[in-house]
Amino acid sequence: MRARSSFASNGLIPTSSGYWLGALLALSVRHNNGVMTFDEYLVTWAALHGAPQPSGMVRVWLRISFLLSTPLTRFNPNVVTGFGPLLMITAIYFAGATTKNYFLASVIVLMVGLVDSFDGIIAVRTSRTSSWGAFLDGIVDRLIDVGIGVLLIVMGAPVELAVLAFAIALIHEYMRAKASGIGFRGVGVITPAEKPTRIAIGVMFLFACGLLPERTSQLATIATQIWLIMGVISFAILMRAFRKNLK
Repeated sequence: MRARSSFASNGLIPTSSGYWLGALLALSVRHNNGVMTFDEYLVTWAALHGAPQPSGMVRVWLRISFLLSTPLTRFNPNVVTGFGPLLMITAIYFAGATTKNYFLASVIVLMVGLVDSFDGIIAVRTSRTSSWGAFLDGIVDRLIDVGIGVLLIVMGAPVELAVLAFAIALIHEYMRAKASGIGFRGVGVITPAEKPTRIAIGVMFLFACGLLPERTSQLATIATQIWLIMGVISFAILMRAFRKNLK
């Protein structure tokens, strides 16, 4: 999840005023004491995404990501963003190589999810949020979605099923972008098929394939079916939400 993106990964659509308010809040914190605390980050996060401060598992995930991203704050957040597709390609390689190291591939896919959180947190903590960063993050997110589909195909899932699954994921994000483009400035809904869920499916089923390599194709097919079912349900949720809010 990236604070300077359209936050498609968790279903939130920011307002332009919220984006700049968040950036100003980040600059204010840096100006006042030079160090951004986690609570201050949450305030900025909420302003950037036009949402109330997160709670529950989202807050826990953000706290973990906030702590783990600390050593990376010296790097440009756009550089961190670029590691996502590279890591996904690496995971695909290990899952499809002759040795088929599924355990290592599962760890790498987990790293993809972490990097997806780190770049936005670093951008906010170092006051380097930018429109280019938001644009780049959205493109990278979609490349990773396609990468997950390719990963499942490499593991043995039916091609048509995997293509349909990640196509629906791309449609979800197009729906959010289109709604934002025609003036919708509210907070979207969080669906069952958000990007963290897709990453989690990849991690869990890769690990399962490491335990049961003889059932890799079957496990990959099950993972793809779960992704597809959640995608269809999420599509219905988004359609209902946007139909209610768009006049």
